[in-house]
Amino acid sequence: MQAAELFEQEVKPPEVARRLRVSRKSAYQGYRRGKPKGGHGMILNS
Repeated sequence: MQAAELFEQEVKPPEVARRLRVSRKSAYQGYRRGKPKGGHGMILNS
């Protein structure tokens, strides 16, 4: 859920990737998957 909290704070996916030590690709995928549901990044857990 850390990614979701960062996306809610409008942190960009590359910065989320750096902070959570995941690939940029994973961060963008989490952002896109969470966005249509009304939340952001619910897929990424660290």
